[in-house]
Amino acid sequence: MLIGAIEIPLRSALDCETAYEWIGGETILRTISGAGIRQETWKRLRATVTGSGWLPPGLAAVDTTQQHVVAFAAVVAVTCNGSRQATLPAGRRSDSGHEPYAVALFADGSQLPTPVAILANVATADAVTGAVGYQVLYYPQITAWVSRSPLSQDHAGASWRWDLIIEEV
Repeated sequence: MLIGAIEIPLRSALDCETAYEWIGGETILRTISGAGIRQETWKRLRATVTGSGWLPPGLAAVDTTQQHVVAFAAVVAVTCNGSRQATLPAGRRSDSGHEPYAVALFADGSQLPTPVAILANVATADAVTGAVGYQVLYYPQITAWVSRSPLSQDHAGASWRWDLIIEEV
């Protein structure tokens, strides 16, 4: 994971968990007959990242008064509905080792990696015989506010624990 130019060292995140949540201005309005009408005015990504490891993560260097480009290490999947294509957000990683990739899904629950071509923000997975569906997976990269985390050390276990809350601007 990168926060601007700051990379959390591997030994600081030996045990790491990322939870993604879509937040937004959304509601269901009711007509006079009681029928529901969904209204959504905006949507942004919020992530909570918790980790622990043998070294402190060095997060004191993160300036929380500034927005940062945050590149995540946990993937998000987009299911291709009835086709081999999925529209990906522009906010995604494309650096080496973090490019989007695709998997073919089979009726027995198995999956098989398949090549993917990306044109603008549309990803097209290569066809695989017998596949019943496809998913394209990508690593998010967003401009966000980063909330400073508590940092704790387990002296007996010789480990550090930390967490971050990251909200897209």
